[in-house]
Amino acid sequence: MRALYLLLLFSTAVFAGEIRVLLFAQKLGEQDKAPFATLVYDQSSSQFEIVDVNENLEENSYCIGAEFDGNYYSCFSYIKVKYPLHYDLFIDTRHDSHLLYKLSLKPNLSAKGINPVLREPVAGPEASAIKLKKVTKTYEDKKSKLGSPAASFEEDIEPDERTFVQKNWKYMLIGLVLYTVISGNNGGSTASQQ
Repeated sequence: MRALYLLLLFSTAVFAGEIRVLLFAQKLGEQDKAPFATLVYDQSSSQFEIVDVNENLEENSYCIGAEFDGNYYSCFSYIKVKYPLHYDLFIDTRHDSHLLYKLSLKPNLSAKGINPVLREPVAGPEASAIKLKKVTKTYEDKKSKLGSPAASFEEDIEPDERTFVQKNWKYMLIGLVLYTVISGNNGGSTASQQ
């Protein structure tokens, strides 16, 4: 497909006058190409026109391709052809000129026949540049600052300031419950032995 773009671009720059791009319809998996229409571009007036529309094409699903200067560019659109024709042929151009860049065919119920629609690219949003903070530390810097080699990987961890009881209250509670259960059973067994 890129070759179509470059060839159209080159031909438009070299030849003055009109450029004809033959559109063809092809069923998937088949080699036969049926003429569909012809796109005519008049370079002097920058006008597009669709001529030679094939009204005898069987209603079916087709890959629509283009033939230009003896080269075939298959399947720029996959559509189901229905009569009467109601399609828009979008013609994308380059942002710096009106040179052909891309073709696409889409159904449009309000269109009569095949309607050429010239589309120029619109600049999209650009992300603003932000300055990134770059901090480079060597192994020796980390080692001298933290003291131990293993601690060099803990630079982002905040030290735990809680007391021993605050850190381990759950374990102490479990131990107290177990002590109460065990000592309660020992007290009951001693009374029954007497």
